[in-house]
Amino acid sequence: MSFSDVLRIMSYILRGRTRLYQCYTNVNWRTCEACLSWHGRIVHRPEDFPKHDGCPHELLAFPVWRLGEFRRKEERMRAKAAQEISRRETWRRAVELLPQDTPTAFALFKEAVATDLYLAEIEELVGKHREWLAENPGARAALRELLVSGWKGKFAKERYERQPELARTAQERFGLERIKELLP
Repeated sequence: MSFSDVLRIMSYILRGRTRLYQCYTNVNWRTCEACLSWHGRIVHRPEDFPKHDGCPHELLAFPVWRLGEFRRKEERMRAKAAQEISRRETWRRAVELLPQDTPTAFALFKEAVATDLYLAEIEELVGKHREWLAENPGARAALRELLVSGWKGKFAKERYERQPELARTAQERFGLERIKELLP
């Protein structure tokens, strides 16, 4: 534990505060950026967190003397939220560039897919560029290959290992079939 954490803990205790609160939200394509910005933050009063009905989140109370441990967790959580925000921007730029600068778009898709991939975003991509994809079968096939590879890689990540095997394989199979349906 750092010296600054010890000083903070002492400061909280001297003011009669024995609990702190950390915000947990889902880090995925649906979570708004405002809620992502709160992921991992630590405050001394639960009412300091903004009230928001759209994104599910929880507050975890913890004893003030565990501040060092929760600050390390906060760093990891905030990095994960920042990574998701960056992934969204990269994906958005790739979608916009696809018809005009296909090689750059593919590089951006590959970068975004390395972080995560969501079927809803693939559906939006295909809806937006349906005609262009129909007129460019080579690009469509290459995009399908990239997205299929990304989808398979998604389920090899640690967070999916916690899911029951049958549920994980069913979710993976459904996604693969949907990608192939969207990009025949």
